[in-house]
Amino acid sequence: MKTNFTCPHCQAVLNPSVKILLVVSYRNTKGMILLSPQPGNYKYICDSSVERQLSAGSKIRFSCPVCSEDLTSPTNSQLVELRMTVPGREPRRVEFSRIYGKQATFVLDGEDILSFGEDADDLGLGNFFGA
Repeated sequence: MKTNFTCPHCQAVLNPSVKILLVVSYRNTKGMILLSPQPGNYKYICDSSVERQLSAGSKIRFSCPVCSEDLTSPTNSQLVELRMTVPGREPRRVEFSRIYGKQATFVLDGEDILSFGEDADDLGLGNFFGA
């Protein structure tokens, strides 16, 4: 079995194939983005109508392609939140930067936080556990 990424709102599987599929919007333009399911891999494929508007520091809105809910993290507005289910393990929370050009990903399992990306320290570990 593979690792599944799901929407925290409707629990829809967001990686039915190899890539994670999300909706992105910036200003008045909306499109699709494919992301790597591997934490720390920042390669992506994005709708060119959205991507050509972006510059370093642009804050992108990510939403679920099934329920259309905003995926901005409730604990840090600079991050996107998904759920990750790994066979044989408890579900985890995955948060990654929604700031164009910032490479930061955090995997939280309730006790530990794994961080990936050259900008992870810039975004800080924040208040991930709601305490």
